Amino acid sequence: MDLAWLKVTLRHPPEAAEAASALLFEAGAAGLWEDQPDERGRVVTRAGFATEERYRLAALGPALAGRLAGAFGLDKDDFDFELELEESRDWAEKWKEGLSPVLVSPALAVAPTWWPEEEGPEAAVVLRLDPGLAFGSGHHATTWLCLRLLAGLAPKAGRILDVGFGSGILALAAAALNPAAEVLGVDNDSTVLAVAEDNAALNGLTVGFSLRTLDQLAPPFRLIAANLTLAPLLELAPGLSRLSGPGGRLILSGLLNSQADEAAQAYEALGFTLESRLSREEWAALVLTRGAAPGPRPGGF
Repeated sequence: MDLAWLKVTLRHPPEAAEAASALLFEAGAAGLWEDQPDERGRVVTRAGFATEERYRLAALGPALAGRLAGAFGLDKDDFDFELELEESRDWAEKWKEGLSPVLVSPALAVAPTWWPEEEGPEAAVVLRLDPGLAFGSGHHATTWLCLRLLAGLAPKAGRILDVGFGSGILALAAAALNPAAEVLGVDNDSTVLAVAEDNAALNGLTVGFSLRTLDQLAPPFRLIAANLTLAPLLELAPGLSRLSGPGGRLILSGLLNSQADEAAQAYEALGFTLESRLSREEWAALVLTRGAAPGPRPGGF
C-alpha cells in the first residue's frame, strides 16, 4: 500500500490565514493544519495532497502568492511555498486536532464526528460531520456566515438548493432546520459526493446530492446558498437567477469584503435586491432577494 503523499507548506502573514486555507482547500487539499509561527511571525500552514498532483502543485505556489498578495495589498515576498514528498499519512489524523465544535447560533451548531457528545455544543440542532476530503467543517468564516444566515432563512423556505455542497454542511443544515423542505445539493467534484452522502446518513437527513449542472435543475427554489468564490459566483449568476423564483433569496458567500460590492452589482443587474450583508474577519456574505418584497430579516442580527 502506497502511503506517500505531498506536503505543501505555505508561510504567510497572519491576515491572510483564512484566505490561504480556503485557497488550499479549493486547490484540492485533503486536509490542512497550522504549525507554530516562523521566525518572521508568519503563519505556517501545511496541507496534504495526493502524489499525482505533484506537477500541478509545482505551479501552485506562485499562483497562490499572487492571489493572496493582491487581495491583501501585500508583497509576493511575504509568502513562501514548499513542496515535499512524505512517506506516511500521520497528517490525516493531525489535521483533525484543530477541528472543534462550532456554535453558529442557539438554533445551530456543528461538531466533528470524533468529538464526544457529552462535551457539547448546546444548540437546538447539532450536526455531526466528517469533512473527509471536502471543504466544509463550519470553521472557515465563509461557511460560518452561510450557516448563520441559513439558521434564520431555511425554516421558512420550502425548496432549498446548495450549490457546491462539499461536505454537505449547508444542505444538511437546511434539512435539519426545516425537515419539511425539499433540499438539493449540486457539485462538480465527484470526490465529495460520498462524503456528503455519508454525512447525511450519519445525521439521519435526506438531501438530494448530485453532480447535476444548474441547467439540469427545474425552478423555482425559495432559497439558494452558494459558498464559492467571486469568479464562479459571477459565472453562475444567470443560472442562479433562472432557478430563483419570485421572492426567492440567494445567500452568496466566499467573498472577500473588497469583492462584495462587485458581486452584489452583478446580481442586481439581473433583478435582485441586496437585502443584507454579514461580515466575519475579511469575508462577507450577501443575502439578495428577487422580485417580491422580502419577509422577516435573516438570523436576528
